[in-house]
Amino acid sequence: MSSPSGLDVLVLGPVVIRAGQALVRLERPLERALLARLALAGGRPVPDERLAADLWGEAELTRPTERLRVLASRLRTALTTTPSPSPSLAGARSDGARLVRAAGGYSLDAGPADLRAAREAAESLHAAARAGDHRSARTAAAEALGLWRGSSLEDLRAVPFAAAEGERLDAWRFDLLVERLQADLALGAAAEARPELERLAADHPLHERVHGLLATALYQTGRQAEALDRLARLRRTLAEDLGVDPAPETARLELLMLRQDPSLLHQPPGPAREAGGPPGAGGLPGAGESPGGGGLPGEGGVSGDGAVRLPGPGTSFVGRDGDLAALVGRLARPGLVTLTGGPGSGKSRLAIEAARSVAGQWPATVAGQRPVAVTGHPVAVAGQRAVTVVELAPLQREDAVWAAVGADPGDPGEAAARLDGSLLVLDNAEHLVEAVAELVMALLGRTTGLTVLVTSQRPLLAPGEELHRVGPLAPAAAARLFLQRCAPDQSGADPAAVAAICAAVDRLPLGIELAAGLTRALTAAQLATRVEDRLRLLVGGARGAGGRHTSLRAALDWSHDLLEERERAVLRQVSVFSGGFTLEAAEHVAAARMPVGDVAPALAELADRSLVTVETGGGERRFGLLETVKDYATVRLAAAGETESARAAHLGWCLEFVRQAGDPDDFAAAEAVGAVFAEWPNLLAALDGAPDTERAADGLRLALELHTPWLIRGWYAEARRHFAALSDAPGSTRAERAAALCDHGFVTTMVGQFDEAAALLARAAELADDDTLTMNVRYYRGIVEIERGRLKDALAPLLEGQELAERLSNAQRRSAFADALGTLYLYTGEAEAALDRYVTANALDRASGDEHGLARGLSNQAQALLAMGRTREAVACADESGHYAARLDDRQILPLNELVRGNALLADGDMGAAQTHLRAALAYAVEDGTGASMAHIDLADMLILRGDLDEAGSLLRAVYADAPEGSTPWLAARAVSAALTLASGDRAGAGDLAEATASAYAASGFGWPRYTARLAEVRRELGL
Repeated sequence: MSSPSGLDVLVLGPVVIRAGQALVRLERPLERALLARLALAGGRPVPDERLAADLWGEAELTRPTERLRVLASRLRTALTTTPSPSPSLAGARSDGARLVRAAGGYSLDAGPADLRAAREAAESLHAAARAGDHRSARTAAAEALGLWRGSSLEDLRAVPFAAAEGERLDAWRFDLLVERLQADLALGAAAEARPELERLAADHPLHERVHGLLATALYQTGRQAEALDRLARLRRTLAEDLGVDPAPETARLELLMLRQDPSLLHQPPGPAREAGGPPGAGGLPGAGESPGGGGLPGEGGVSGDGAVRLPGPGTSFVGRDGDLAALVGRLARPGLVTLTGGPGSGKSRLAIEAARSVAGQWPATVAGQRPVAVTGHPVAVAGQRAVTVVELAPLQREDAVWAAVGADPGDPGEAAARLDGSLLVLDNAEHLVEAVAELVMALLGRTTGLTVLVTSQRPLLAPGEELHRVGPLAPAAAARLFLQRCAPDQSGADPAAVAAICAAVDRLPLGIELAAGLTRALTAAQLATRVEDRLRLLVGGARGAGGRHTSLRAALDWSHDLLEERERAVLRQVSVFSGGFTLEAAEHVAAARMPVGDVAPALAELADRSLVTVETGGGERRFGLLETVKDYATVRLAAAGETESARAAHLGWCLEFVRQAGDPDDFAAAEAVGAVFAEWPNLLAALDGAPDTERAADGLRLALELHTPWLIRGWYAEARRHFAALSDAPGSTRAERAAALCDHGFVTTMVGQFDEAAALLARAAELADDDTLTMNVRYYRGIVEIERGRLKDALAPLLEGQELAERLSNAQRRSAFADALGTLYLYTGEAEAALDRYVTANALDRASGDEHGLARGLSNQAQALLAMGRTREAVACADESGHYAARLDDRQILPLNELVRGNALLADGDMGAAQTHLRAALAYAVEDGTGASMAHIDLADMLILRGDLDEAGSLLRAVYADAPEGSTPWLAARAVSAALTLASGDRAGAGDLAEATASAYAASGFGWPRYTARLAEVRRELGL
């Protein structure tokens, strides 16, 4: 299991690093996370952007490349000090040199040794299972499972990539365990396997395969009644929790038990399963997975021996195994089944595969009967079941439907008698649904054994019709389809590129087939960067596919041409939405083009035709468009000359929606904030589309309405981006521009650009011509002076603004000014005065029910109590604040409460528990990519007390990299830096730094007790 490089990284449990026989200790989680992430890449370079997102999350980071360089340097240093694994390697290359900078990223000359061994064992399992060698399969599965030492990447689950990758590896571990148990049953070890299966079934109440194996184990140990009861309970659980029936394999197992089939006493019934490979190397379908299928039917024809056959596939059928099995099972009974789905979803291919299964294994020939050829369409007969396939797409007249099946509309009895007992497949019925419905009802009314399978973008609405929706493929199935259809040299393409390509075409089989065909000219990586232009790129298909399937545009043209003008207009209008929309939103946007009452029936028709998706939840309906359909409708919108008017209406709806959500209390309740961010894709599209258009003024108004929700969620960088683009929007009023400059100044303050913020607020003050705007400018001026460390300059604007708030009887601003004054007093060393101001602010917010104000104010009150040594009261306030902050997902306040808890525990002498909370606070800054925070400072101070000076220094350097000189964080960090310098043994340097810091405190008025006390300790120890 050792790596050829001599450095092994073990990931199937807590991360372990070995150099030969020696263990390498990396105490810092981020260093271990970087090492594990690069090891999982198998020596391939990982770009900076991907690494940053994997380590810190997808949020925009401040200087991600610089952060990675610091982290990589620390890791390289740690690896360089590692003992050489063998004398032969000593001096040749340090383990630190295995981490290299390459191709805009980093790579590591080491791999996950245990995962590599597990993959090899899984391959052996796969081969043994296919050969029916159950003993070897069990041995290989046990070998793979023995490599896990606990949960995968267990010690790194707080890191984004490790959370996802760990869950994926553990899911694979579960699949391997199920494979081992299946082999146990096949080897006659039902009694030994049953207890473990019972435990797994209890933990996974919806996992059909586990429950099926448990039922088989019960049956094989003479407990047939319990086995059947187990399957009956599974059926009820699936119906109650998911609203679905068991899979065909489960139903077949139940039937075999009822018949007491002898095969049950030998091995689990059902088709042979391929043992899973590891994630990223094939993999097992998860429980309940129904991978989709792609490909298009080929040409039918007559074989050389005169036998007539079903249309033969030009390519293999990939995925949709569960869908196919369920459909074949249903087709065993008479009646009408309709496959519905949007253009390119693979309805026709699924229907043909099901027909082939009903008729017999391909190639199906006549078995002792004369086949019936209906208007040249192929017919196959296998045993006693005949299958007739009729392609309806070429037909234009409704009366042609009857002729296509050789039926007389006046007397369908002869055709019914001929077809009775067979399967009739009517493919592509969407343009002739009325005639097809009439034909089907006539035939079913005169037969007892006829089964009719229809494919259509909309249902027939015939009595007794069973609908089966064919949607996009599962991600894994989509990737398999692409890799099977792409050019041979691209079969090893980057999984991320393949996933991006499949997602861009909504994982529709037709889109995937067409995209794969492009790899004859483009690599998968090149295609992934260009496939967003779906309709223009995907213009060609297989020659044998038929005209409707030669491109996505052709498939969508076919669907569009079948719509009435009302439905076409609604489809065009709703293309401006992003992330879905409600009926009321669609009515607002389409109101200028049609009567509002026409929108709902048009949406219903579009949903029936699978051009609009419908989601249900909370008693409401939400509509959406697949990206391919959205692109197509957007092109149609532009061709109709309606783009600008539709976008203007969309922006108008967004503005009205946010205004209504914020009324009457400016988002005092968490529910209102949640409602706004549930529509964020639409709001973002409206904001990004507004600059430099006639909609810019409304875009600015929308930004102003979103100011409070942005503050509550701490989305300062996002808010700043939009205000920068819209603040000078033509058509906006003087008051709106002043308000925008004011809000822009505040969010600029919160991202640490204090001088720029002050300049914006000065411009706002020049434009402000009423008391409310002047009051807001005063408030933000006070905040920016506090943040940039000019505490003496903050008092006047805050007092002036407070007076205006009192005169205007503005309770919300009265609370805000009281809170800001409390912070000023805390930072200047007046903790009791700060507490008094915070208590006043919180009383106002309680009276008005302002949850955001309480989240902020109670957290600040906790800070004041902490400064006064009242730690228990401080923690109680932080906990109450946390209740509101969690409801609001306030990422600014939640870490501050963790700091209160950590510092309270530190004051009580519990350093271990304190570190947990301080690191939790730091994790928010790391995850959100917001740069250095007070968590960096307080954690650094605690680490100095523990003697971990290197990490403390790293944390403080991050603060100085982000915080402007003289700012409040900079001032706080200086006291801790003095303590670090003293702890490092540099008494002279510590003395100089302590004296300079004391002077800076005096000049700025900084007196925050937490940091002045720390500085005083250093000075006492130095005798100053």
